[in-house]
Amino acid sequence: MGKYNIYIICKNEEIFLKKCEDFKQMKSNICHIQWVPAEYLKLTQCNKKLLHKLNTRHNTKDKSIIAKLGCIAAHRKALLAIYSNQTNNNLILEEDATLTSTLPSTPKDSCYFGGWIIPPQITKAGKVKLNIHPNKGLNQIDYQKFKVLTTHSLFIKTHEEAIELLDALVKPDSLKNYDVQLADDEWFKFYQYPPVFVQSDHKSEIDDAKNKNYLRTQNYGL
Repeated sequence: MGKYNIYIICKNEEIFLKKCEDFKQMKSNICHIQWVPAEYLKLTQCNKKLLHKLNTRHNTKDKSIIAKLGCIAAHRKALLAIYSNQTNNNLILEEDATLTSTLPSTPKDSCYFGGWIIPPQITKAGKVKLNIHPNKGLNQIDYQKFKVLTTHSLFIKTHEEAIELLDALVKPDSLKNYDVQLADDEWFKFYQYPPVFVQSDHKSEIDDAKNKNYLRTQNYGL
């Protein structure tokens, strides 16, 4: 139990204040809401080695690589803010996280608050129907059978866990897309059902195209 501390990653304060409106009716369940400015990395002549930091397809455009690394950098800032504030019951939300219901009582474990459930092999995502019937509340992730993608809404129970995750994101010489990295490392053991947040129908700044994540995150794509 306890109150939520919410960290919203978005590009400007105007968007942040609009996102805060979603939680007006839940003030009694919220301790603190903080803006985490989105991170837009710049590729220069001196930092081209950044492009080799992301383990991705060989034909991924430089602009997309930098944007994906910027997403990781923004989450690093959010994790550092959690640790600096020494807060627990932390909810990290990306700009496109859309609330679908009231916030539940704070879970007892770190978990996904929404996402896309896919087979263990990412190449089978959207191609194989999964026979999964979650219960209301916390559900354990059986990584032998499935994993969860997307990072638009992550619940991190303690500030100690936040610094552990931050440490894991700082050290590697090679990173994967953030959602893939979390899934491959099996960092989260649980997901909250039904999803509290879905991704809004929007044009991705990373891929510069409209994606299908709104549909994929409806009921975790099940």
